[in-house]
Amino acid sequence: MTTEEAEFSGTEIMRQLLERKEERKKDWNRNVFSLRTSDDLSQKIRDYCHMNNITTNQFFNNLLKSYFNDA
Repeated sequence: MTTEEAEFSGTEIMRQLLERKEERKKDWNRNVFSLRTSDDLSQKIRDYCHMNNITTNQFFNNLLKSYFNDA
């Protein structure tokens, strides 16, 4: 293998790796939402989750499913 072929091969491998990386990124975080609350509400949510042994994510998923009638 010549130096030129080796360089081309290395460049091609890097291009393929970057393409794969971009493909994996496409669906990342597409369903992530952010929420701001008051300190009082935040504490109530944490207390509720602690008492019911659920995560805040489970709490909000249940809340949203209930709001949207189990959509």
